[in-house]
Order: sequence, then structure tokens, then C-alpha cells
Amino acid sequence: MTRSSTTGVARAALGALACATLTAALPVLPPFAGPALAQTTPTQDAAAQGAVVALDEVVLPLGPVTLKAPKIELRGTALSRDEARAILDPAGPAPWRTRLDKLSAREIVIPVLRVEQPTGGRVQVAVYHDVVARDVAAGRIGTLEAGGATLTVEGPGPDAAGAYGRLSAREVDLPGLARLFTEPGGPDAAPVRIYGGVTAEDIALTNPDGAALRIARIDARDLTGRPTTIPWAESARALAEGAGKPAGPDRSRLSGLAADLIDGIGVGGLEISGVTFAAPGVGPRPNPVRASLARVTYGLEDGAGRMRAEGLSVDAPAGRVALKGLTLSGLSLKPVLEGLRRAAAGPLDQAELRRYAPGIGRIALETLDVDLPAQPTAEDPLKASGPLRFAVRNADLAMSDLRDGVPTASRLAFDGFTCAVPPGTTAPVLADLAGLGYTSLDLSGTAETRWDEAAREVIVKDVTLTGKDMGTARITGTIGGIGKEVFDPEPMVSSLALLGASAKSLGLTLENGGLFQRFVDQQAKAQSLKPEELQREYGTAAMLGIPAVLGGSPSAKALGQAVSRFVVKPGRLSVSAAAKDPAGLGLMDFSTAPSPGKIFDRLTVDATAE
Repeated sequence: MTRSSTTGVARAALGALACATLTAALPVLPPFAGPALAQTTPTQDAAAQGAVVALDEVVLPLGPVTLKAPKIELRGTALSRDEARAILDPAGPAPWRTRLDKLSAREIVIPVLRVEQPTGGRVQVAVYHDVVARDVAAGRIGTLEAGGATLTVEGPGPDAAGAYGRLSAREVDLPGLARLFTEPGGPDAAPVRIYGGVTAEDIALTNPDGAALRIARIDARDLTGRPTTIPWAESARALAEGAGKPAGPDRSRLSGLAADLIDGIGVGGLEISGVTFAAPGVGPRPNPVRASLARVTYGLEDGAGRMRAEGLSVDAPAGRVALKGLTLSGLSLKPVLEGLRRAAAGPLDQAELRRYAPGIGRIALETLDVDLPAQPTAEDPLKASGPLRFAVRNADLAMSDLRDGVPTASRLAFDGFTCAVPPGTTAPVLADLAGLGYTSLDLSGTAETRWDEAAREVIVKDVTLTGKDMGTARITGTIGGIGKEVFDPEPMVSSLALLGASAKSLGLTLENGGLFQRFVDQQAKAQSLKPEELQREYGTAAMLGIPAVLGGSPSAKALGQAVSRFVVKPGRLSVSAAAKDPAGLGLMDFSTAPSPGKIFDRLTVDATAE
């Protein structure tokens, strides 16, 4: 059951499960300090309205995590103190799941809950306060709340800290958590719904360098887990102890554990809002960085993952970036899991790593604005390379039909790629445009291609580029001799396969929208001619020169006449060429041809000018 997740989500889920027997799970996703843990607690029963059972100094070791509660009160429970203590006894003979099934209470109160997790020679500590679990029946918690939590790291090393505001969870299944954490399963085991929803508010995390991350709110829903071959607690302990180990048998084993664990976690939906990050920078010339993200969501769509980020802003000395929206859909971790399992069997060949990249079906971007200040060059610090500012109104990339990690069908569309053309700029292309009188650039375009495995062809369905006050260029075509070897991860194999490619057809359409006329005006001024006079000269040169170069055939003359008409009166020029040989023209055909005319004679060419 491969239902999503990133490393952060997986780590948060594992932390939640670690607190299973006493508490329900609240994920933490800090790249800084706090453990990705949770809080919870058990019990309620309608049969005992007023009974209160108090337990002191409760300590529960759960895999790599230890829970400590100075005091726990079970209110409105039919359990005796001895029965409650037996349920939470780490050395109890009955399985955790069986014991937790007996846990019922109207309310469970834990004033202070300390959760410890060793990592890298230090101990991550989360202290939750005012923890209350309500409507606990047979180990299932109706609602769970905590007033907040503090996060620290104890032991030698740099300080790091964090804090939470209000935490809550609903529909928490403690026996299910216990089953996942302590009992083995396998790929065919039925998934367990761990909780219905979790919310964390006002998260603040800091590191020793002064960097601070704040998150206004995290909401997650419908977390499920599948019992894995190695129980979750044992897997989590092995992964924590093996982090940073060099490649070898142990590392391979950890890859298999990670694959099984990630594959066993599913999340129905996740939303993180109000994210801010600030880093003051270090050193004599600090480079402060500030970033914010209004909202990021994750969920399932048509059986695949979908993530959307909104309101991203980054401000740093290297430049400023603002993004209204970014959507990633068709997300899949299946290739990653395959790669981890392959690594468990032995070392991976670097050339085949691309096969195991996460699957992405579509990337959509809305309103990107990038502003890069002038940067001194390494050769001469007094010379700058910028500034550069550009924006994209919309862009969309769809990819499908992967072959060895490479999409064989894709479509890119973008609208409103804009940037200024500063007067006197020396940047390539922009300097030429400035010379033609342009002060800004506004481009839109599409590119759509598809590989036909049976025909061994790449079909260039459409490559179009349109510039405001410039014109439009469109290319179509077919490239033959493209077999599956072209997509082989081994560079030597794919490079040799490309040598067998052949050109079967090509179509080109040009529509003048002002660029050609500006070029003519510029050249005419430089030669002290009127634009009309220069166009006639260019037209005559095309009518006579093109046939001369291409062998003087009727098709060459027709091409020359069409180009001549377009030059004299720019409108639309359409040219199509197809190889007479069904196999197309290969690289050897082009390299061994004695003249361009010999190649042209092997083509069927049509040209028109409007």
C-alpha cells in the first residue's frame, strides 16, 4: 500500500507510533531539533462514572522511544489501580494490543509527559503538558489534546530548541498502534487506520546559528499503517542506529527496512500553513535569508499523490523569488521503493539511479517572479554579471510513459515569460534585441513530443515559440531509428544508439509579427538604404542563391521563390520536407554527401509564402 509520504511524514508517523501505548500521535516535521514525536494517552468506560485511578512514575520503553509520566489519572473508569498498572507494565506477559483493548475511561489526564529518543549520541526530548484524552473505549481515543510542548536536545553538542502551541488528535487507535509497533506483518497485511485527524499549532524551532522556523498550523488526516515484516519499533530502532553508516551489508539491510516502512504508511491528507524561515547567516559577512510559504497541501487524486504550494517568497543576497502557486500531481514513490529494495540486494550502479527517482506526472506553475542583483565575476570582482529580472505567468509540464526513468511522452506549455531588455546590455541575445529597439521580452510557447516504440520514432508534434511584437515559429517532425536503447541508463549504450537516428520529416512555419521588419530597418539604416530597397535585395538573393546552393531542382527553385516572397512582403512562410527513403536520412547520409544539393535531391519539399 504505497499511499504517499515524504521522509518528514514517515518520520512523523514513526514518532507518533512510538507513543502508542500511552498517547496518541501528533507529528512533528522539524529539520532543526525536536523529535518527530507525538503525545497521547488512554482509557474510558461508561460503566464507571466517578471512579478515578491515579498512577505515579509511569515509564514506558517503546522501541527507540521512552515515555515518562510523573502522574496519570484515569477518570470515569471501571479499572482498578492494579489493572491499569498491569495494562501499562512494559514487562507484562500479554501482547500490547491485547492489554490496550481493555483500556477504557471517560477521561485520561497527564499533566506532564516526557518523550525521549536517543540519536547520534544525544537525546531528543519533547515535554508535553496538560495532556487530556477523552472518550476512551477499548483503547480507542475519541479526542486527545495537549496544551503545548517544548523540544530540546540533551547531551554534548550545539543547543537546539523548539515549542508547540495547542496539539490535538481525534479517533486514535491505540491497539492498532501497538499492533504496528510490536507485531510483524507483511505486504499482504491489512492496513490499520491509526488516527482520523491531527492538528499542531504555533510551532517554533531554532538552531544554534540563530535560524528559526515557524509554522502556524499543521493538519493531517486519515493516517493508516500496514504491519511490516519487521515490526515498526524494531525497524525504527535499526534505522536510527544505522544512520550514517558506510555502504555495506548493514546499509543494504537498512534500505530494505526503509522501503518496507515507507510502503506501509499512508496519509489521506496533509496541510501546512503559515510557514516562515529566517537565518541571520554566519561569518564576517553574513548573508541573511528570509523565506515564507503561505500554504502547502498534500492529498490523493486519481490514486496518485498531489501536492500544492502557495505563496512562496524567498529573499536573500543572491536574489529574490516569489511564486504564487506550484502544483505537483501524479506523484508516486513506487520507483523509490523499488530502488531501496534493489539496494537491499546489493550496491546500485550509479548509472541506473534515475530509474528510481520519484514519479511526477505533471508540474504546473503560476506567477513566478525572479529578481537577481548584479553579481561580481570570479575573474574580476569589479565586473558584475547582472542584474537580471524575469517572470513567468504560467507554465505546465506533463510527463508520462516512463522508460528507465525518462518520460517518453511530454508536453510543455508556458505563457508570459517576460524580462526587461536594459539599454546597453552586453548579455547574449538581449544585446541583439536591444539593438533592434526592444525594451522588453514577452514569450509564450509549447513543446509536445512522443516516442512510438513500435515504429521506433520520436514524433515532434508541436514546438511553437511566440514573441510579442516579434512573431511565431513552429516546428513539427519525425525522427526515426529511436529504439529503447536510446533510453538505456548506461551513457555508452544510449550514445551509440543515437548514432542510428534518422530524419524522416520536418515542417517549419514562420509568421512575422515585427521582428523581421525591425531587423530589416536596422540593416537598412546601417547600409544607408531604404527598408524596401534592402528587402528587394534580400529577395533577389534568396530567389537566386537558394537554388544555386541546393542544385537548381524545381523544388529548390520553389523554395527560393517562397523565401523571396516572404522577405519582400513578410507574412507567413511554410516549408515541409520529407525523406524519399522511408527509413529517413541518417547522420552518415549528411556527413558523406558531397554537397547540400545531393541531400536536397533526396527530399520531397513544399514551400509556400502568404
